[in-house]
Amino acid sequence: MDKGNSLPSGLVPEEESSLKLHLLSKVDIFRDLAQDEMHTIEGMVSMITCNKGHIFYRPEEGAEVLFLLKRGKVQVYTLTPEGKRLIVETISPGTFFGEMPLTAQSMHQAFAEAVEDSLICVLSRGDMERLLLEKPQVALRLVNSLSRRLEETRTRLEEATFQNAAARVSRAILRLAQGTSELSGLTHQELADATGLYRETVTNVLNRLQAQGLVELGKKKIVILNRAGLQGVGET
Repeated sequence: MDKGNSLPSGLVPEEESSLKLHLLSKVDIFRDLAQDEMHTIEGMVSMITCNKGHIFYRPEEGAEVLFLLKRGKVQVYTLTPEGKRLIVETISPGTFFGEMPLTAQSMHQAFAEAVEDSLICVLSRGDMERLLLEKPQVALRLVNSLSRRLEETRTRLEEATFQNAAARVSRAILRLAQGTSELSGLTHQELADATGLYRETVTNVLNRLQAQGLVELGKKKIVILNRAGLQGVGET
C-alpha cells in the first residue's frame, strides 16, 4: 500500500479531532452512534490526503486496513487477460473500501486508485475487529453493505462476461445514471473502463444508440431518451 500524506497541514490536534468526528459521522455504518462511541472510533482512525493517481493497494499486497473515503473518488478495478482495466466499483464519499478477510471479502485481486484528490480515514484490522465485537450494530450494517455491493459486483462481472458490447454499454449507462435521465462528467474512456471494452468500441456503440433514438450525446454528457429501449438492448 502506498502511503498518503498526513493531514491536513496547519491543523492543531483539537481541530483534526473535530474534523475526523465530523467526517466519520457521515459514514453510513456509523450512523446513530452516541457521541462517546464516535469519540472512541475517532481515536482509532488516522487521516490522510491522497493525490489523484495514488494507489492504495495492488493485487497480492497484504495490507489489512479499512479505508473510509471522506472526499474525492476512488476506483477499484481488475485487469482483463488482455490488460484492459475493468472497473469493479467506484467508491464515492461516505463509503468504505479495502475490506479485510474478516469481512469475507479479499482485496488481493484488485487495484484501488484515487481518481480525484481524496481525503481518507484508515482503520487497522485489530481496531476493526474490536469495533465489530463491541458495536454489533456496526457489524450488521457492514454485512448488509457488503452483501449489497457483492451482488452489484457479481452483476457487473456477469455483464462483462456474457453480454455483447451494446448491452454492456447500455447497462453501464443505466447503472451509472442512478435513476436520473442524464449522465454527466464521464468520458468515453471511463465508460470503456467500466465495461471492459476499448474506447473505440464504446464510441461506436454510443453513436449507434444515438442513431436509434435511445440516447443523446453531448460533451462528457449522455442524456437517456428511452430508458425502456436502453434496458432492452441485447435482449432476445
